[in-house]
Amino acid sequence: MKALKKKKKLPSLKSLKDNHRLGNQWWKLRKINGRPRVLEDRYCVVCNKLFRPRYSKQKCCVYKCSTQARPKKGRMNTCKLCRLEFYVSKVFFNKKFCSKICFNQWLKDNSFHFPCIICKKEIYTQPAQLRLRSRKTCSKKCNALHRRMLAEKRRVGQGYTKHQLDRLARYSPEAEKWRKQVFERDDYTCRICEIRGARLEADHIKPWAYFPELRFELSNGRTLCRPCHDKTKIPANQMRIIYGKT
Repeated sequence: MKALKKKKKLPSLKSLKDNHRLGNQWWKLRKINGRPRVLEDRYCVVCNKLFRPRYSKQKCCVYKCSTQARPKKGRMNTCKLCRLEFYVSKVFFNKKFCSKICFNQWLKDNSFHFPCIICKKEIYTQPAQLRLRSRKTCSKKCNALHRRMLAEKRRVGQGYTKHQLDRLARYSPEAEKWRKQVFERDDYTCRICEIRGARLEADHIKPWAYFPELRFELSNGRTLCRPCHDKTKIPANQMRIIYGKT
């Protein structure tokens, strides 16, 4: 049998202290014997608080103090709005505002503003909105009213075509009100298949084109789902034969 090799004994602590070359063996002996290195307490260079360092070059007690103790490569800028000085790092030398609040307030103060044509509410916007989009209203609702007014002005001299009159009537507030009343009367339920909660449509029992006097009559409407509504549709040529009108 092979003879077992004897492990080398580490030198004693006393002999190492006597030796001037205290290299890696000193740290090995400390680690094996379970005696951590103990440094003397010192004062933090930032907050002047007494602490016990973990390593010999540690000068600050916590990470927050160490960030303040680092040499700063940035500079101090003046806020464009509140005129307060603030520190910026080397990457953000062109920063002009100390916070988002100041930046948003400066944009609001220097943006172009004008009153809405419909409701006279003051609108804050950029000149590009006027140049590229010809913005004149504050919301979609006011924009729809403005477009309707412009369309009516254009047709004062020329008059309306049959198709334009039909579209004005179909998308008028009266038509929207009639559609809602039909749904509420039928409890949002299809009158044929009695399905509730599907995609519903308000159908005219007597056609829209041939009976203009019954367009907004509640008795002339019924609630249908889309598949049932498609089944009830009649082609235009058959409708002319049925109702005898052109």
